[in-house]
Amino acid sequence: MHLLTKNEMMKKIILLTLCLTLVGQGFSQIQYSNSNSLPGNFIQNLSGPRIGFTILTDGQLTENLDDEFGLKSNFITQFGYQFEKQIMGDDKIAGLVEGLLFIGGLEHGLFLPSLSGMFGARFQSGYEFAIGPNISLSGAALVLGVGKTIKAGNLNIPINFAWVPSTTRQETSYDYPALYDDEGNFIEYDYSKEIETVETNQTGHRFTITVGFNFRSR
Repeated sequence: MHLLTKNEMMKKIILLTLCLTLVGQGFSQIQYSNSNSLPGNFIQNLSGPRIGFTILTDGQLTENLDDEFGLKSNFITQFGYQFEKQIMGDDKIAGLVEGLLFIGGLEHGLFLPSLSGMFGARFQSGYEFAIGPNISLSGAALVLGVGKTIKAGNLNIPINFAWVPSTTRQETSYDYPALYDDEGNFIEYDYSKEIETVETNQTGHRFTITVGFNFRSR
């Protein structure tokens, strides 16, 4: 099975960090844009910090983390921020546009970034669902989320559960047969004969529970 080298892992971390920075800047511009031309609270800003944990099932991601960082635990904490705009439809349902930035693995001394963009709906009961793309060290994937927002005055306390399903990925590796002398001693590789190997791997599921807070504002 092909495992990411440390250089490949670091390139992914740097790329994800740049994405987190760009997305954060983009959402921050949206956060404080003037929406006074819109009637009432048509668009509400419900952004705020998030904290939680992720449970990983065995797969290519856990093998890469073990191989490169010596991480043998399937449990990692998550600290992040959720940029959220709630677009009011009526008193019963509202649309959601969310951007989630998380840093995981700090308790293990690791910096494991992830980025999600989700679109969904929230109902009058406070329950919600959303779906969208996720980018992490395991690559691109789909994320599905459900949750419940508890209201305490002007304070909202969202509790969310997210699931990134395991995906099947094929990886091709190439090797060459070794040549030995009559005594079994290695001579060289026969580069005229290429051996192609196709492996099918599962990335592993990711289950995340988070809790946070935000203030109801425009």
